[in-house]
Amino acid sequence: MADRIFERMLNQTAADVEAQHEQADPEAQRRKAQVSEEASLRKMTTGMTASDAIKRMLLAHKDRDYFRLLELPPPEVDALGRPTWPVTASEVSKAYRKLSILVHPDKNPGEEAREAFEALNEAHRALKDKDKLEGILQEHLEAAQRRADAALASASLDERLVLQAQQAQQAKALRKAQGEQLRAEVVAKMRERQEAAKRKREAAEKSRYRRRELDEEEEEGAADGDNEEQQQQQAKQGDGSSDDEEDAAARRRALAKWRQQQRKPRGM
Repeated sequence: MADRIFERMLNQTAADVEAQHEQADPEAQRRKAQVSEEASLRKMTTGMTASDAIKRMLLAHKDRDYFRLLELPPPEVDALGRPTWPVTASEVSKAYRKLSILVHPDKNPGEEAREAFEALNEAHRALKDKDKLEGILQEHLEAAQRRADAALASASLDERLVLQAQQAQQAKALRKAQGEQLRAEVVAKMRERQEAAKRKREAAEKSRYRRRELDEEEEEGAADGDNEEQQQQQAKQGDGSSDDEEDAAARRRALAKWRQQQRKPRGM
């Protein structure tokens, strides 16, 4: 009993010291007021003015919470401990259009409105990009798990038994779907490798066929060149034989003429 009284007195003394410190330090008072305001903005979901929405968006952007920035539900965690977020791309765009009208810089002059509008566009692009969304969901996995654990802890015994049975059933279905997906991916990869090998074989066959065609063309060209050269040589040889025959004929004529002159009587 005395220990509890002493503990309460100690806590009260610490609170009094902190209050006196805040009164003497305006910066501490400002920080405390800011924390209180941010806490209120984080909890705010309805009845917001444009000014409230702008402040809330800037705070959500500071927290890197694109889901809260677009007033969309946060990610959850499935029975296998993976992050899940069932919101569709069209729902993301719908939320973006609604808020962009509310905080558009044309209707809300000032630097904060421009920054909030840029943050809104950034969140819209990020949550519609599958690759970026996957990374953002991983960042929010721990918080989603804490919410799930808190919900389970706050449930009654009967509710907890129902939730645990549902989780077990969901885990079984997810593992089955995961196995089927893995098998489908393996089959797809095998088919892809087979198609790649087939394309490689076809390309190699085309390359070999083309090389054979080129070799045959070179052989035909060489044969044509040999035939042409042989024909030229034969033509030259033919020209030489004709010249020899003409010379022989001339010699025979000269010899016949000389013999004829020898037969004539002398003195004639």
